[in-house]
Amino acid sequence: MKKILIFCSLFLGLTACSGMIKPEDGSQYIAQLDAEPIGCTFLYKIESEVSVYDADDARVYLENRIADQARGGNAYWITSQRTRPNEWVIFGPERSFILVANVYDCPHPNNVRTAKDGGTSMTVAPVIIEQQINCTDSMYGGQKGC
Repeated sequence: MKKILIFCSLFLGLTACSGMIKPEDGSQYIAQLDAEPIGCTFLYKIESEVSVYDADDARVYLENRIADQARGGNAYWITSQRTRPNEWVIFGPERSFILVANVYDCPHPNNVRTAKDGGTSMTVAPVIIEQQINCTDSMYGGQKGC
């Protein structure tokens, strides 16, 4: 009995250190916005409450809930976030994360104009910077390395 108790406590300790909420199918395509978008269609408001250790897990849980909705949506803006202490908790998270978000349908979710940036385009996708190489600067005078 003592070995089982030790094994269970070790297992709970290991699982508490890792991310508990994993992305579900379709939730990885939902973009998080930092302000209200311009040119997107507001669909609905959603509130999620989850007891987890990390705020990133609460955000992934919210994205999974949006992906599960029949109403769709490909972008969201968190309008309110707060925590609530969990009472009478011995093992597990000490607080619950409560996130309230507006869900939008955007034509191009990776390139959304928001009210925060003054209506200019905000690119969420990584930007590739090309560098020009001068091929005449070889120490042997040729086109080496080009």
